[in-house]
Amino acid sequence: MKWLEVTLPFAETEKDIMLLDLLDLGIQGVWEENSSYKFYLPENTDLESLQAKFSSHTLNYKLVQDEDWAETWKKFWHANKIARWVIVPSWETYKKNPDELIINLDPGMAFGTGAHETTALMLELLSNKKPQVVWDIGTGTGILAIAAAQLGAEVYAFDIDPLATDATKENATKNQVIEKIEVIEGNLLEAASLFPTELPDVVLTNILAEVIVEFVPILKAKIPHFTWLLSGIIQEKAYLVEEALTKSGFKIIKRITKGEWVSMEAVI
Repeated sequence: MKWLEVTLPFAETEKDIMLLDLLDLGIQGVWEENSSYKFYLPENTDLESLQAKFSSHTLNYKLVQDEDWAETWKKFWHANKIARWVIVPSWETYKKNPDELIINLDPGMAFGTGAHETTALMLELLSNKKPQVVWDIGTGTGILAIAAAQLGAEVYAFDIDPLATDATKENATKNQVIEKIEVIEGNLLEAASLFPTELPDVVLTNILAEVIVEFVPILKAKIPHFTWLLSGIIQEKAYLVEEALTKSGFKIIKRITKGEWVSMEAVI
């Protein structure tokens, strides 16, 4: 099988937003090289749609063989320890310590290897929790859903992108927690019927600040009391989330940063 190796150049001021745009599109694993993002797509991908998304940038691409794609990934992605978890690619062996939890992932899924600051921050916030029921809104590859399931929670994992929901199902199966995760495809902002009747004690949202703000009144109306772990928030837009939360009666009890990114823990 052949793949398209795509190179997307960026300016330093826009790199974080572009990375989240790629995440939202369910793009396969991404790495940074020479002020560009590189990632792989199936040979038959509609590049015109992707180019339209990044209309002010020029996408460069070349065809590569399956084995070339896999070998390139091995150079850039290795076992990555974050809080209680170690994210381990399939080609590496890792000797687990007694207090560690392992999440096994392969490249070729939708974006999300645990390496990005937003995911790492969420895992740090989640690591000391004992959740019973979790809603993971914007699940991506399912890393956070898998992590929550490994802590014993029943998880509802939502995403608008079928690539992401497929990746979550595959990764949950690989990590033997699929029976604890219900994957739901669709836009919760447009279809309230997608919300489950079982209410969560913990909600996870690793999505853009503007989208989080839209969810604030919705989740407050649906869930009387819960802990909300939030990420995907660029520092310059953190105030939008903080204002929306406090105006709606949430109390922000923790705020942590990594690079340009902010994560919060709020309760109501």
